[in-house]
Amino acid sequence: MIFFDDELEDLFSCLRLPANDEKSFFYHISLVRLSAIVMDGIDRNTVVMQIACLAVKSSTSSDKSGLIGCLSVLFAAALFGSVFTVAKVPLESVDPLALSAIVYTISGLALLPFAKASFRFGSKKQYLYLLAITLLGAVAAPVLLLYGLQRTDASDASILTNGEVIFTIILSAIFFGEKPRGKIGLFAVALVIIGLFMATTDLKASETILQFNAGNVMILGSMLLWGIDNNLSRRLTINVDPAKIAMVKSLMGGLILFAIAGALGKAGAIAAIQFDLWLVIIGMSVSGFGGALLLFLQGIKRIGTVKTMSVFSLTPIFGIVIAALVLGESISIFQGIATAIIIAGILIASRR
Repeated sequence: MIFFDDELEDLFSCLRLPANDEKSFFYHISLVRLSAIVMDGIDRNTVVMQIACLAVKSSTSSDKSGLIGCLSVLFAAALFGSVFTVAKVPLESVDPLALSAIVYTISGLALLPFAKASFRFGSKKQYLYLLAITLLGAVAAPVLLLYGLQRTDASDASILTNGEVIFTIILSAIFFGEKPRGKIGLFAVALVIIGLFMATTDLKASETILQFNAGNVMILGSMLLWGIDNNLSRRLTINVDPAKIAMVKSLMGGLILFAIAGALGKAGAIAAIQFDLWLVIIGMSVSGFGGALLLFLQGIKRIGTVKTMSVFSLTPIFGIVIAALVLGESISIFQGIATAIIIAGILIASRR
């Protein structure tokens, strides 16, 4: 059987694969090999060249996608780290529940251009995932975070966001089998966890165990909810654009929170907000919540849950530095050492 060049191009174009799917790559190579056996009129050199082209294109696209994913999560960490300092300003006069409603509604509206204002999903299962991540990550978690932040320091709250990293990785390993690769991956995660423990406790474990701060407990609770949210969102990003997820989730969460705030008689707190405070809230909503969420989901889609959370563990570092610069909160020597350990773990985890 003899094939012309244009027919060969059509054949091999059908066999091209997603850029970051290694299993699909080897599956497609097997198809090419099978086609070479069946179609004895094809020049073997042509088949070899096509396989080589597939390998180069796949590797290049995968590297580029991984770099974009890592940078997306890094910027998300910086933006979300700023929230713990910026939110202190409106929390002095605005109820946390009312502030949560405002923040998530604004962030959802800001994401409309990126999501092309589409609210339609492909299946009932996707709608169930969306409902779950909305209730967990856009209703309960932000309320707990802001009520907790009202009762603790910005630097302490930044450090406690380490809990999201641990909860996400543990839940991903238990329920979805997405574990760090090999002993080096486990060592990298262990380094990150050790650094997080040092930063959280300041190596004063007895005080940490005996003295419970209600605000800290609320923040850890919000991190647990976001850990569940992250793993469910990972499943949803397989077939749905991250911008669409972030937009719909934020808008739905904001509207639900507005309804709850109204039912509890907190609507008056929203009407009493001063103009200059609105500028702070809008900036925090668009960048610290909406922008951070969009970039975070892009990272999960491109580099997976475990690697995303390794990079996102830089959030408390950004938070501590911003709190120190803006609010004058001090940084202990143990937090500095912990920072170095966390960065080392992230660099190891990011190696291919």
